[in-house]
Amino acid sequence: MNNETNRKHDRQAEAALMQRVAAKDEAAFAELSEKYSALIFSTAFKVLNHYEDTEDVMAEVLNTIWKKADTYHSKKGSLVTWICTTARNRAIDRVRSVQRRSALYDRFEEKVEGEAPEKRTTGREDLYKSDARRVLQSAVVSLSPEQREVIELAYFEGLTQKQIAERIDSPLGTVKARIRRGVERLRLSINDRLKGEGQLLLSSVTD
Repeated sequence: MNNETNRKHDRQAEAALMQRVAAKDEAAFAELSEKYSALIFSTAFKVLNHYEDTEDVMAEVLNTIWKKADTYHSKKGSLVTWICTTARNRAIDRVRSVQRRSALYDRFEEKVEGEAPEKRTTGREDLYKSDARRVLQSAVVSLSPEQREVIELAYFEGLTQKQIAERIDSPLGTVKARIRRGVERLRLSINDRLKGEGQLLLSSVTD
């Protein structure tokens, strides 16, 4: 009976904390972050096994909690379960994003090889492809989190702008603007660093 009483008390305390967070109580959010950050990190790290990616996911999960605390309902499960599920899903999304990005780099290399003469295997060309691959990596990573999110959903997952707006719960106009700014930033970054040859690389992202 004591255990049941304790669980009920804990659930009530969790619900009260989340209600405060939903009301944008920064002290409550700081309390939640201090209490659950280690749990979020360990849950994501089990999936990613990469320190920096795990830190990024932890920040994303905390941001999600701050923005969507009102979606938590204690009757559906404990706060720990809700947080662990959110962290694990975000970590899995990160893995899939990395895999999609890797597929794009391979696609670019195939595009270059397919358009090149049969014996285009000089050290200079190999160096170009290697450099271009790194340019694409760093260019995508250098986008703002908001721009990178919509670019990945649009070009890596193939979602329409309307679907993206629904997925991230943002106005359609905001999604369009982020995609436009993100593509322009990619174009400038890639062309500057590949001396005008970046259009081929960008087409492999936007085709």
